[in-house]
Amino acid sequence: MKNKIVSKKYQVLIVGFLCSVTVMFSQQITINNVSPRLDTNGHIVDAHDGRLIQFGDTYYWYGTSYGNTNGFTTKNQYVCYSSKDLNVWKKEGLLLPNQPEGVYYRPHVVYNKKTKLYVLWYNWYPKLWNGQFGVATSENPEGPFKIVNSDVKMFRSDVGLGDFGLFVDDDDTCYLSYNTIQNHQVSVEKLNKNYTASTMENGGIIAEHMEAGTQFKKNGKYYLLTDYTCCFCNYGSGARVYISNNPLSGYTFTNNINRHPGTPSFILNNGIKRGTTYEVLKNNEGTINAVEVQFKEAKSINKVTVYQFTGNRPENCGNVENPRVHPEIATPTFLVYKWAFNAWEPVALKTTTTDKTALLQEINLTFDEIKAHRIKIVPTVGNDANSDLYLNEIAFSKNDVPLNPKDAVFYITGKDTPSKPIIPAQQSYVTKLRTEKGDQFIWVGDLWGSASDNIKGQDYQYWSSPLQFNEDGTIIPMFWEDSWSFQQKQND
Repeated sequence: MKNKIVSKKYQVLIVGFLCSVTVMFSQQITINNVSPRLDTNGHIVDAHDGRLIQFGDTYYWYGTSYGNTNGFTTKNQYVCYSSKDLNVWKKEGLLLPNQPEGVYYRPHVVYNKKTKLYVLWYNWYPKLWNGQFGVATSENPEGPFKIVNSDVKMFRSDVGLGDFGLFVDDDDTCYLSYNTIQNHQVSVEKLNKNYTASTMENGGIIAEHMEAGTQFKKNGKYYLLTDYTCCFCNYGSGARVYISNNPLSGYTFTNNINRHPGTPSFILNNGIKRGTTYEVLKNNEGTINAVEVQFKEAKSINKVTVYQFTGNRPENCGNVENPRVHPEIATPTFLVYKWAFNAWEPVALKTTTTDKTALLQEINLTFDEIKAHRIKIVPTVGNDANSDLYLNEIAFSKNDVPLNPKDAVFYITGKDTPSKPIIPAQQSYVTKLRTEKGDQFIWVGDLWGSASDNIKGQDYQYWSSPLQFNEDGTIIPMFWEDSWSFQQKQND
């Protein structure tokens, strides 16, 4: 009996030890976007416009090292850093130690299970802007890589080859999404089984005047993110999202997750519903600017309440024959739309009621319950066709239960309303992270001009929190975060 008791005691100890080991290997990782990322020697990581990828239990950060240059010189070199936790980075060295003379950009590395080799694709220019692709291989993820072909022929090689991204599908087929130098036309092309050449199977032009493409797959849908040319711009690029059921073709533009649709408004959801704190919707030749609302996650609503300020009316002073001191208060009408995959869809209104009090018209628009992550409220030209519209607040509710106004971002859209990037970064790539919540995707971009010492190689990178997806597969727009955390998945 004593031996059995001792045995059970040790079983408990062993189970406890295993549990502690599990906890030890399941670590929380925090990403910081406001401090420079350093290597183990205390130097700022100089790796840009490449990709972040995980092989085994190690993250590898591949990029172009610019040092103290303008980025258009033959001094550009490909580098690799490695990390276990995305915070402590070890500089592994150069990927192509003896690279031919030229200008180098956009290194991407993937692993080929068939050949058991790591494959590096890169965009380089023997002379600007004679763009071409090169490919090299290595037995190790950190290199060094040996060049297999420095001038890989693609379906669109005749118009020059520019930015690109690599994507390996679930069946181990590799695709390369790229833009040309002429007109920056974006397309996707299938590679051979060794990932070292093109099969010349090209899906056709998806978009023009774009660059910095990145491709990934989620829930059976293929995503291609790209945006208009940026060229080291410090204002940043957008991130236009194209979705398809086929990796090569059939892509539909859905939305831009890194561009404000208009001018952000911090008044329409500040809780002040009466008085002179209001937003002006300009009337431009009979068309009044609209309000777009983006929720951080899809919301169910069946009523919109618009609070219109009515105190700012021109006065009639001195004209004694005019029977009115002020013009009549016009009650505006509104249309409501919800964003459905790739277009604005009208919402059928059931009732419209107006409550009039001092300095305020409260206009209630009701409809059958909808679920949406983007709503647009569009004023129509009413009795006073030439006047601007003054709004204190816009509120949403479901069955008279109000939504938290801080769960949404409000924008004024229409003529003369600038549309700026949300994150002032040029897209680099979308990286897949293995987390305790499953595979998640983060958006990576270079914050050009962000280095306080003005050294290009020390410009920061922005790493977004995991992208959020709607039920229809579209991606919810990003928002700036100084830092965020995730629970790293244990290795199987």
